[in-house]
Amino acid sequence: MQTADEVKKILTRIISEALGTVNMVVYTWKDGIPISFVAPSQSEAEFMSVAVAAAVGALESLSDVLSSKVKRIDIELENGEHILISTFNGSILALNTAPRPNLGLIHLILRKYEKQIKEKGGVGFANTP
Repeated sequence: MQTADEVKKILTRIISEALGTVNMVVYTWKDGIPISFVAPSQSEAEFMSVAVAAAVGALESLSDVLSSKVKRIDIELENGEHILISTFNGSILALNTAPRPNLGLIHLILRKYEKQIKEKGGVGFANTP
């Protein structure tokens, strides 16, 4: 699967450029099916994909009321880690950070690679043309 391999190279660059502050990154369809990931295990990547898809779905319901789409979500955990989620048309890029990361750097890295991921990974839902 060439597309997943191309996206995985980009995800690996995100982790590398974040200088040890990103533990896991997944690119997934909005229905929670992972397209590509760099994570400690496949099960963690699948769990992250399903969880962020559910969170995005819930927040998009709210965004319908506010007449604006969800673009980026930052969830801060009690231990200082963050889960950052970026949405594209039908797909999601999500990452988990180390405690107290340099969020400015991570946001710059996300902006740098979001367009490339959209181009390489495509958008939409799984099993849709």
